[in-house]
Amino acid sequence: MIAVTEDDFGNIVRDRRNELGLTQAQLAERIGTSRQWVVGFEGGRAATATIGHLVRLADELRLDIDLTAAP
Repeated sequence: MIAVTEDDFGNIVRDRRNELGLTQAQLAERIGTSRQWVVGFEGGRAATATIGHLVRLADELRLDIDLTAAP
C-alpha cells in the first residue's frame, strides 16, 4: 500500500495493528508513546511524528518503509 497523505499513514498503521491483534494502548507502550498519540496518528494527525516514531512503528508492526522521489 502506498501512503501519500497523513490519513493514508494512519489507515495503514490502524489496519496492521488490528491484523496483529494489538490494542492502541499495547502499541503505544511498545513504541514508547501514549495511547492518545496512537489515536491521533491513526486519525490522520501524523504531523507530530518524528523519524524515530515512524521507525519504531514500522519495526513493531513489521512494515517496510520505502522512500521514493515524487514525480
